[in-house]
Amino acid sequence: MIVKNMKEINKRIDMIKKRINDKKGLLNDLTAQIDEIERKNQQQINLLEQQIYSSYERMEQKLVCNKEKWYNLKQKLQKKDTLQTGTTLNNLRLGERLFLLEIISADQLIKTLDEQAVHGGRIGDILVHFGYVNEEQIQRIVDQSFTRLLLGEQLVKAGYLEHKNLEKALRYQEETGGDIGSILLSMGFITQDQLYEALAAQNQMGRLTVYDKQDLIKKKLPEKIARVYRAIVIRHSVDQSSIAVESLLKQEDLLIISEFLDTPVSQCLASPWEMEILWEEVYQEELLIESTDKLKDEQPENSASETFTFSQIIGMILIGFIIAASLLWNWFYTLIVINIGIQLAYFTMSVTKFLMILYGTREKAQLRFNPEEISAIHEKDLPIYTILVPMYKESKVIPQLINHLKRLDYPRNKLDIRLLIEKDDLEAQEMLQAMNLPYGFQMIVIPDGTPKTKPKACNYGLIRARGEYVVIYDAEDRPDPDQLKKVYLSFKSSSEDTVCIQAKLNYFNSKQNLLTKFFTQEYSNWFELLLPGIMQMKIPIPLGGTSNHFKTEVLKELGAWDPYNVTEDADLGIRLYKKRYTTKVVDSRTLEEANSKYGNWIRQRSRWIKGYMQTWLVHMRRPIKLHRELGVKGFWGAQFMLLSSPLLPMLNPIFWSLLVLWYATHAGWIPAFFPGPIYYLAAAQLILGNFLFIYSNMAGTYWVIHDLHRKKENWLAYGLVKYALLTPIYWIMMSLASFKALWQLIRKPFYWEKTEHGLDQHDQQNLAQTSNSKNF
Repeated sequence: MIVKNMKEINKRIDMIKKRINDKKGLLNDLTAQIDEIERKNQQQINLLEQQIYSSYERMEQKLVCNKEKWYNLKQKLQKKDTLQTGTTLNNLRLGERLFLLEIISADQLIKTLDEQAVHGGRIGDILVHFGYVNEEQIQRIVDQSFTRLLLGEQLVKAGYLEHKNLEKALRYQEETGGDIGSILLSMGFITQDQLYEALAAQNQMGRLTVYDKQDLIKKKLPEKIARVYRAIVIRHSVDQSSIAVESLLKQEDLLIISEFLDTPVSQCLASPWEMEILWEEVYQEELLIESTDKLKDEQPENSASETFTFSQIIGMILIGFIIAASLLWNWFYTLIVINIGIQLAYFTMSVTKFLMILYGTREKAQLRFNPEEISAIHEKDLPIYTILVPMYKESKVIPQLINHLKRLDYPRNKLDIRLLIEKDDLEAQEMLQAMNLPYGFQMIVIPDGTPKTKPKACNYGLIRARGEYVVIYDAEDRPDPDQLKKVYLSFKSSSEDTVCIQAKLNYFNSKQNLLTKFFTQEYSNWFELLLPGIMQMKIPIPLGGTSNHFKTEVLKELGAWDPYNVTEDADLGIRLYKKRYTTKVVDSRTLEEANSKYGNWIRQRSRWIKGYMQTWLVHMRRPIKLHRELGVKGFWGAQFMLLSSPLLPMLNPIFWSLLVLWYATHAGWIPAFFPGPIYYLAAAQLILGNFLFIYSNMAGTYWVIHDLHRKKENWLAYGLVKYALLTPIYWIMMSLASFKALWQLIRKPFYWEKTEHGLDQHDQQNLAQTSNSKNF
């Protein structure tokens, strides 16, 4: 049977290899066809340019021979009022007008056009630079001939836009606000090239065409200056510089840039997509350093770049020495004292968790908004919203990701969606480049560098984020369509110190197997009861790794995420609390994919626990200072949230072993470790504490399902509740993950173990194949 299965597997592998080779051959053929088309197009462009230049030369010869005709033409050009919109003369460009007015020759115009094609810039600036005309002549011709059209009219005039589509866009603008260019793009009526050509024509400026990469790095602005003005130097010489900009800069801004470059400056227009490419080529190193080292350099006390400080190592050695000496002095009493401390800690944790659940059941524990409040939002008031989506080796979920983000109920023209792709993830880059991404989506390639973590990618994407608010979504996430609007209402209804809104997380594949059921119960309990309860108790909130929404500027001021911390969300929650900022939970869900494979789950959970260890070590470097920063309640709340998560799963196997050993042997030394009241406290922990933990899982799961059924959503069934009785199996898995986390903390503290996504699809496909094979 095994041999037969292996043969079948090898046969399938051979078939897959054949398909891959066939597709590679097809791809090579398509690439060759595209190259040939591009070559022919370039030949056609060159031919047309030659024809245009020849036309200028022939025109000059004919007009020289007919002075009277030239004189009449100049008279008409100089009388703007006599020209009617749409006439041939009124559509002439600046260079052509100067040529027909005999201010420049055909050769000078051709040379100027060639210069603009290579380096961009405004035609008037180039003419002045060559000394063919002066600025007064340019301004006089502009005043005589140029009528500034509205952008929509400019696009219609250029033939890029139908008038009926412009009217649709204007009606949409009345409802949602925003600039007409982004609205037209979001509605698919024009392309980015068409928009920026029209903007360039409207502002009488050049358009970014081609540039020399060597020129980009030969002379560049300081990165912070470039970021403020959104400008990048594309050409520099001793007497003139050209900059690419996303929007026309004011004269005073150009003067500031001129001082840095020590030359006059001309500007040409580039689209956001083109600017991202320029930023990657010019400032990649600076952006990488900022995304990696900003927190470490500015707030070293909050950075996990150093796992154990010297004082912590000394402290741990001293504690170890004291325990070892105590054991040598009287091992029995020492173990009793340690056990008493652990039992008291267990009891405190159980009581605190019970209180959190009680607080979490309050109606006001979550921010809730009804459909009427959401529909009453004036979309004109909605700000630009940045969505960061870090991903690595997750190409198979990209199509679903795009679809789920397109479902968001938010004006398309106000979304800044940044897909953060690692440089070595070539498959994802090729897929996104081949896709016709909707307006607002932008691929940002994260350069190679250590540490290679999700928070570093998010920091890189945040630097040039345009939104007033920013949220992180994972590649497999399915946020509620109205989530962004609910968060907007949450910020508006909260005090100024509320800078983070956490949406609730749950799983869409709970039915896949027992592991996904456990995971769903855990998240239901955490996000439905515990997290809202923590918020009500006003202690530090360890954020979820996704669907946390921030005020962008405050997040940047905080130093954003720690790239050296593998549970950056928990760390950021502590830093928010230190600055007296508050976090709230909104009644909106994001569905994720629960891990369905044990090895994959262990990798993910051990990384989370290692991150909690890192966060505790970072913020406990100076415990007295931390106590002052957090206050009594905040300090002990942080101990509960950060220390209990890794510590209890590592202690549990010890006490489970003692319990099993007692029932197996009735060894007399075991009860001796539980003297007097400690025995009853431990017994209460065993019976009531375990019951409470299991019951809270059941309660959280029931809470979610009841809420969903009330909203007539049935993707979770009440049958899921009964699996909470098997929770002890999950605890054993947690213990194994905790020991692995401790080992990795010592050996590879910054290593980010990749969690594979899309396993629910893989399993469903396998199931379908198995069913099909059975049918045959």
